[in-house]
Amino acid sequence: MKRLLTFALSFLLLGTATAQERVARVGFLSWQDTGAYYDMTLKGFIDGLREEGFVQGKNLDLMRRSASNDAERFKLIARELAANKIDVFFAPATPMATAAWYADKTTPIVVATILDPVELDFVKSLARPGTRVTGVTTMNDELTTKRMQLLADMVPGLKRVGVVIDEAMRTACTQEIKHAESAAAKLGLTLVMVHVDRPEMLDGAFRKLTDAKVQAVISTLLSTRNGLEKEYAEAALKYKLPSMFEIEYAAQQGGLMSYGPDFIDIFRRAGHYTGRILKGGKPAEMSMEQPREFRLVVNMKTAKALGLTVPQAVLVRADEVIQ
Repeated sequence: MKRLLTFALSFLLLGTATAQERVARVGFLSWQDTGAYYDMTLKGFIDGLREEGFVQGKNLDLMRRSASNDAERFKLIARELAANKIDVFFAPATPMATAAWYADKTTPIVVATILDPVELDFVKSLARPGTRVTGVTTMNDELTTKRMQLLADMVPGLKRVGVVIDEAMRTACTQEIKHAESAAAKLGLTLVMVHVDRPEMLDGAFRKLTDAKVQAVISTLLSTRNGLEKEYAEAALKYKLPSMFEIEYAAQQGGLMSYGPDFIDIFRRAGHYTGRILKGGKPAEMSMEQPREFRLVVNMKTAKALGLTVPQAVLVRADEVIQ
């Protein structure tokens, strides 16, 4: 009996040690660790991991590292995470994924907001990645074109469009800029780009846009690093420029329109990919997903302030109309 109890105790202790050894380590790279975009996407990612059975403090160590808005820091923090023997990199956008790719040669990488991972040579195809990268692609040519077309539908005779981007993203996200230029060419639009790194730069940037005779302004994911969507919307209204955003809370905070995917859902699905890899899935064999749904939000209060009449065809398509 005594021998049996000893064996049982040893088994329980072994089981406890084994459970402790099974804590998954995920390295999460982000531009910053504050702001509405960061908060909502982090929530989505954590929800996705939990739905796959991974909970922070139980069997998950989510090692979040911010570049503090300095693109050059991604290389350093990616190497630090690799040295900590993480199981998976979560590197949502191009600059994070690039840093993770070169940090080591074996750790799987899950992405969430890269325009075309095939074009960037991260994967061989969306259906069968064939590398250690997989996840969700958020944007595409059609989305970019539709956003500009919606803006053209709202602004009669639209020819010149201002694009607000973040200078730090210009080098890291040349793919997005190229696709924006391609979409504009299809629609016969001329783009005027300005960059804003800090709130105090907004007024000067929008004065530059009005001096360039733009008739509307569009903001892309290239500007999410600085979390100034509300400020962009307010500046656009101040300078009487109709504005289009990709993230819907920008329209809810005063922008004219937003059209884009559900980013919480995008990051939730990225959490699912991460969980599947932690359970033994092979990224090379996990087909990548594209956005399932896109939401159009129209702010009628802003339209009225700008003296714009919203076409019925746009209202019919809208998922949310702010009165």
